[in-house]
Amino acid sequence: MKNIFVLFLSLVFISCQFETEEVLIISNTNIIDLETGDISKCDILIRDSVIALVSEANSIPTYANKNIDGTGYYLIPGLWDMHVHIQDSTYLSMFLDYGITGVRDMGGCVNVPTDGCESVCPEFLNRWKVAIAEGKMNGPQLYISGTQLSGTGWPTSFSVSTKEEVEYAFQQNIRDQVDFIKVYEKIPWESYQEIARLAKLHDLDFVGHVSKPFLLSDILDLGQKSIEHIREPILYSFTKDSKELENFMIADHYTIEDREFVKPWINDAENVIESFKRNEAWFTPTMAVQYARQRYNDKNWINHPFRHKLPNSVTDGLYSHIDAMKANKDKIGDMLWWMALTKLVKRFSEEKIGILAGSDAVCQGGIPGYSLHEELFLMVEEAGLSPLEAIQTATINPCSYFGLKKNGKVHEEYYADLVLLKENPLENIRNTLSIKAVIKYGKIVQLN
Repeated sequence: MKNIFVLFLSLVFISCQFETEEVLIISNTNIIDLETGDISKCDILIRDSVIALVSEANSIPTYANKNIDGTGYYLIPGLWDMHVHIQDSTYLSMFLDYGITGVRDMGGCVNVPTDGCESVCPEFLNRWKVAIAEGKMNGPQLYISGTQLSGTGWPTSFSVSTKEEVEYAFQQNIRDQVDFIKVYEKIPWESYQEIARLAKLHDLDFVGHVSKPFLLSDILDLGQKSIEHIREPILYSFTKDSKELENFMIADHYTIEDREFVKPWINDAENVIESFKRNEAWFTPTMAVQYARQRYNDKNWINHPFRHKLPNSVTDGLYSHIDAMKANKDKIGDMLWWMALTKLVKRFSEEKIGILAGSDAVCQGGIPGYSLHEELFLMVEEAGLSPLEAIQTATINPCSYFGLKKNGKVHEEYYADLVLLKENPLENIRNTLSIKAVIKYGKIVQLN
């Protein structure tokens, strides 16, 4: 807090500038410090795209059309969804509607919408990215991965079965102006090593899935920055209790052959914990998409009113997913993996391993914006994180992951990407949906 004399001079200067400058004041609001959970009642002055002043409540003079009365509301930084697949420009405004001011698009390359589990090609994303930066389109800050690297042979990915193919994939992605490299599955070890070498050479992070049969600790030691989803190389780190692990395998009907197959990952489970810490790597659990495997009878979710905004092919993909889940004969296995994921998230949080909130929208029924809030709900209500810990995965943690020095806090000289809530989210995580206003780079993009 500034001393009284400096504050007085600042206010005199500010008052003189109000009539000519683009400013916004949020008065008498509750600022939540997401590092500590402390709440303080303050006035906020935003000039251009930056928080210029944070002062005592009711200390900044207000002006018509330049003020939001924040009395009784709660102010937090803008949210991030760190695992999305954008297939249509309508998603961009939907993200903002739900207070999401930044996203990490996890790639693919389709020219028209499909079932929602891949992104459009980089040329579209970059076009929208520029339009957002120039103020010609409303949308979140975009970080994109472009066409993923894979050994699956899928036409929407780059094959990387040889070093030469890895080199080609990097050249094409760099040409497409990607922000990082996405790896998928079935990648040979020699290619994985080459990916790590070229990523370091070109100063690009590589993130994504883990290819079987490799050990996750080895992958992390190569430098993979984030691991997405729950897969077998990470599954067995959900517990260090051998009895609990044995009960899991019995319940999931593991055969002798199954046990032999997964033995290397079980033996690597504690190495994984240490390797995450040693390499300062991150985990994106995408709980919302895993939970979707159990929601085939959830009518409220299936008939969410915002689904009409999505391409028809995405809706078709949802119903295909529902049919597949209804026909799935391993529902017990799905439930056990879900339980393991909740325990894994809780353990990683306790071990101080970085967790990123990512919804995987719009894959398997995800909804742009809304699904990120569901991700936070699941972290609290299923995994047992506190509301503060969950919100950190969508605010402080993403900004730390990207090395953004002026994002992720309600603080002077930070960018004014903000969400004003009607209710305290630290009391109930579902209050993240009680959105009064969304501010992106100092401009109101939604006011309820």
